Amino acid sequence: MEIILEDDGARAQAKREQILEGAKRVFLREGFAATSTDALAREAGISKRTLYSYYPSKEELFIHVVRRLTVENPQTQVINFVRGLKPHNQEELHAALLTLAQKIITTMMQPEDLALMRAIIADSHRFPQLTETLRSTIPERAATEVSFMLERARTNGVAIQPGNTEIMTRLFIGPLLSYALLDGLLRPQSQPQPPAIEKIEEIIHLFMKAILVKHQSERNPA
Repeated sequence: MEIILEDDGARAQAKREQILEGAKRVFLREGFAATSTDALAREAGISKRTLYSYYPSKEELFIHVVRRLTVENPQTQVINFVRGLKPHNQEELHAALLTLAQKIITTMMQPEDLALMRAIIADSHRFPQLTETLRSTIPERAATEVSFMLERARTNGVAIQPGNTEIMTRLFIGPLLSYALLDGLLRPQSQPQPPAIEKIEEIIHLFMKAILVKHQSERNPA
């Protein structure tokens, strides 16, 4: 009986992957508004009934596709990575933030991810409920996990200044988003230009200076 359940689970997961891959191709090609459920089922090679059994609405399927390309991207695994971070000193925090920043940049600067973001912006006035759901399930979810990580670091003894870690998280993510916007999203006719590692390191250096408690000698230099 257990083998059957495992087989059923594996088949269901394979079917979801099949649907998500097909949906990604259609959404990238047509955008959200112009995509029909007929096209989604046809691209995935399934019936509409099967499609609805896995994803009851086009909106839900689109959200899953975007999540797969962003916070649940199997190549970067941003959410799982952040949840596993428990820095105990400044060096560990610096290393964690640097790796996290690289993962975020890699994810946001993917041509497919940028193409879907453009589709979301183009259709946002017609589907405001979709953009609201996307905002709460993707960027807010990622930001919350980063905020929790900073709180764990503070609890573990890292000298992070008193204050709201949600605001600190925005200070961390903001510069990364600026690269995704200026050198990715606003370059529709050319390849995205991710920042060099030296620039990411400088962002982390400045962020650490901003959030860490300064030593007395640094606050009152002789």
